[in-house]
This record gives sequence, C-alpha cells and structure tokens, in this order.
Amino acid sequence: MLASIGGLVAEPLAILGGCLGWIAGFLLLTRLKRRQRALVVTLVAAGLGGVAWGAANGSAPEWDTILAGNQPLIGMLVAVSFLRLVARPAKEGEGPAGKGAVWQSLLAVHIFGSVINISAVDLVGDRLARGVRLDKPRLLLLSRGYSTGAFWSPFWGASATVLTYSPAARLPVLMAIGGTLSALALAMGGLKVIRTMGRQLPGFHGYPLTLDALGLPVALVGIVLAWHFASPDVPVNGIITVCAPLLTCAILLVTARRRTPRALAGHAVRQLPQMGGELTLFLAAGMLTAGFAAIVDQAGTGWLPFDSFGPLEAWGLLLLMAVLAGLGLHPVISIATGASLLAPLDADPTLFAMTGLIAWGVQAAGAPLSGFNVVMGARFGVDTFRLASWNLLYVLAMLALGLPALWVCAELVGAG
Repeated sequence: MLASIGGLVAEPLAILGGCLGWIAGFLLLTRLKRRQRALVVTLVAAGLGGVAWGAANGSAPEWDTILAGNQPLIGMLVAVSFLRLVARPAKEGEGPAGKGAVWQSLLAVHIFGSVINISAVDLVGDRLARGVRLDKPRLLLLSRGYSTGAFWSPFWGASATVLTYSPAARLPVLMAIGGTLSALALAMGGLKVIRTMGRQLPGFHGYPLTLDALGLPVALVGIVLAWHFASPDVPVNGIITVCAPLLTCAILLVTARRRTPRALAGHAVRQLPQMGGELTLFLAAGMLTAGFAAIVDQAGTGWLPFDSFGPLEAWGLLLLMAVLAGLGLHPVISIATGASLLAPLDADPTLFAMTGLIAWGVQAAGAPLSGFNVVMGARFGVDTFRLASWNLLYVLAMLALGLPALWVCAELVGAG
C-alpha cells in the first residue's frame, strides 16, 4: 500500500509494490482453499503461455503489466480495509419497526458497504440475526443493499478494477449513472423485502441508520471528490489509497490515541492476510492481461464480431460477462480480458468502465460463487445457490436496465 502511494510520484516505487505483492501472493497461496488456488494457478499459467507465445512471435513481454498492472487496485483495496477500524456499529436499542426498519436497514448496508465493503455485511447481518435466523427477507435485504454499491462506489473493487484498465474513464459520469441504477435497484429491493416479509413486517426491527453513522462515508466521499476535481490528473485509486488510511489514523488519534498503534498493527497482522484470495486473484488477472495483450497484438482486430464499441456492443459484452459470472468466472477476469481484446478498437473508456461496473454489481447478487454469496455461506450458513436463485428476476431486471444506462453513458461521453 505504501509503495502504491509512493508510486504516484515515482513510478519505480509502483513496480516495487508490484514485486512485493507477488511475494505476498506466493506466501499466502497455501492459505487459499483448493478451488481458489487451482483457479489462480490456472490463470497465471494461461497468462504465462500467452506471454511466451507473444515473445516467440516478436512481441516484447509487458513487464509493467505483469509485475504491477493491478498494483493500484490492490493498494486501494488494502487502504480501504483500514476503514473497518473506525466504522461505528449501531447503538443498542430496537430502533424503528416495520417498513421504516426495512428501508433504514437497506440503506445502512448499502452506505456502509459502499465504503467498508464486505465488512458492512457482518456489521448489519449480525444485528439482523439477533434472536432469529437469517430468513429469505433478511437475506434479500443484505444482498440487494450490498451488491448495488458496485454500480457507483469509487471504494469498491469494481471501480478500482475498471479505473485500472480504463484510467481515462470519467468518474462523475460513472457515479451519476451508477447512482441512478443503484437507487432504482434499492427501490425494487426494498419493495421486494417488504412483500416477502408479509405478516412479520410489523415486528421487524432492523439496523437504525443515524446521522452519526453517516459521518465516515460522507466525509470520505466528499474528500475524494474534492481532490479529484482539484487535481484531475491524480488517479482516483491513488486518491483513495492516500485518504482512507489517513482518515482512519486521524479518527483513531482523536477517539483512541493510546491504542492507535496497536489497532493499526493488529489489522496488518490479522486482517490483511485474510485478503489473500483477492490479492492472488488480482495478481493472476494482471498476468492474464499481459498474456492476452501479447496474443491480441499478433492477432489484430479482424476476428472480432464488431469494429466499433457503442452502447449495443457494450450491452452485449455486459450480457456475456453476466453469463460468465454465473458460471463462476470473476468479473475482474472478464474486465481484464475485455480491456485487452478491445484495446485495438480504441473503445471509449467511460463506456467500457460502466459496462464493468454493472456486470460486477449483477454478479455480486446473482452469481452463486460471488464474493458476497461465498461470505454469506461461510458466515451465516446460507445456501449460496438458493440465495442466487432468489435474485434471478432482479438480475434480469438490472440487465434490462443496463441497456438504457449504457446508451445514456454513450450519449454523455460521445461514444460511437
């Protein structure tokens, strides 16, 4: 993370960060589950094969991509993880009941999840599970509230990924269109949860959303956007990588000065190694991207089914990404591969980035093996395939809304 920050002013430090990331990946590889480890090894092998094939045909290996292609993404995710130290749980008490509790809980998991990511599921899920099991309505609440953060939040891995592969994408456009999609999805999700609860709705006490709890998310979003508009040349991933740990340290020094060093060290020692799955996946995706780039460099564009990238082509790519996600392929792989394949077409970066964000949000709710569903299965004993099936109609609705969203995006950025 520190090397990523240094890389903003000295590129060799970013390469150093990438090398350190690979070392950490090798050290953590044995901690992964067998399926994760097999996937990572397969992706790295495929990437190496592509690099070797390209080198044999005259394409020089892209060492920057291999060593540090996803380093900005990895550094940002590590930085954001520190925010878990200062996220405030809800105060004790029943709070609102009925419909009000549903909407507050839905917004709570969405807002917190947009900043502290999957930790928000533990925060809100533990509260919803007190004295009862997480039934269908509560699981849908967590699923819909959390997954929609991918559509717009600059603090998600989704945003970090698309901005890594499309650094020229316009963040305000992504946030505006993604935020609108998110609002529609939350409205549909809330109504679905209320209908599903039926007679138990009046007695439902959820997670109260207070002004005090909104301080951290609002402050961080405000700081990042202000910095972005003041210095548009600084990558958004880099801004977040700087701001997240600094804000964490500032809050800790004010609220618990004596335990600040212990809290930071404890997070580094105990929590960061748990991100081994994400780390190795993103490293493997960088290797795969380098391999595909070498192959595309030799193959050219003649074999692609289209010669331009507009909203219809973007929607077709979105549908393909959704299908692949349902089969177990993580969107980071689809995005990395898509960026390599579309590079010769000079596709509009904002349109491609918006496609990736929608695909990521859809898979978070609707893919049985998405990160969210896997966490729900491990944390609360949920059948991930059943939870994904409950979201099938929602996924189809969001894919349908993806077409007008991509059309608006293309209009705003002037993409063909």
